[in-house]
Amino acid sequence: MKKFKIGLLSVIFGIFGLFVVQNLQFLLEKQNFTINLFFIKSYSTPELPIGIILLICFIAGYIIAYIIALFERFTLKNVIKGLNYTIESNIEKIADLKNEVVAIKKEISSVQKEQN
Repeated sequence: MKKFKIGLLSVIFGIFGLFVVQNLQFLLEKQNFTINLFFIKSYSTPELPIGIILLICFIAGYIIAYIIALFERFTLKNVIKGLNYTIESNIEKIADLKNEVVAIKKEISSVQKEQN
């Protein structure tokens, strides 16, 4: 399995390297990036290579996805706490019902002994 991971990673890095080498001229071409939000004035970055702009967008997307996953994790943690509480209360109910069954069996056996 370890060799498979190493092989897979080397193939992925090889394909990524091939992409970068074949598109080096495009990635180094300078371009300014403009953000036009309707409620604020449009913002334009200084001229940056397209590769840097792509890297910034990738990192921003990664951070946004991490924040969303963090909120989901907190929500799921609360759900798990609630489910664990339900499990504990159900275990207590089961123990109470087992005690009732034992008590009823004792009553039945004592009634049967009295009848005999």
